[in-house]
Amino acid sequence: MKPSLTKLLIVIVSSILIACSAPIKRVIVSPELHIGSSNAFQQKQIQLRVKDMRTLSHIVQIEQLEHPAQLYPAQQSLEQSVETSLSSALKAHGLTIQPQAKNQVEVIIDSALVKVEQTLLKYGASNEIIFRVVINNSEGTLTKSFKTSGTSKGPLKADIAVLERDFNQQLAKLLTEIVKSEEIQQFLQ
Repeated sequence: MKPSLTKLLIVIVSSILIACSAPIKRVIVSPELHIGSSNAFQQKQIQLRVKDMRTLSHIVQIEQLEHPAQLYPAQQSLEQSVETSLSSALKAHGLTIQPQAKNQVEVIIDSALVKVEQTLLKYGASNEIIFRVVINNSEGTLTKSFKTSGTSKGPLKADIAVLERDFNQQLAKLLTEIVKSEEIQQFLQ
């Protein structure tokens, strides 16, 4: 074979293999907070920042004996999803988000992972989400941690859609706790 024909054949085979490979699946992080609206924050203003301090950025990790772990990242950054959901909920409770506000609220994502142990006929999943909320204002600093976790089991293979739903429910629960925290509401007064 000629060298140019060999190169062409390599390019074609590589293209076919890449086209046939499974696309990277991504987890949709979209927590739905159902907490209504109120005047809990009485027109207070805050600066809001969300920081992801996790060392690895995936949301779902599926481990199976003698196979490499499958890692599923979020479709959009977890920081952005949390900030969008939290901003909407806080605004519904009378809070205004302004870049020059004296109350500085930082939400730090320490952990957000669904870990799955997959066997041939069943799976077990555990999830853990840990956030720290740090508020700085003229009165001082308040740091409060929020944690939620859960487990689930099922037959056969873990379904990414079910894991995604469970993660979003846990995340919504944690964000609701942040918005409804009386300690945070009092500190921002």
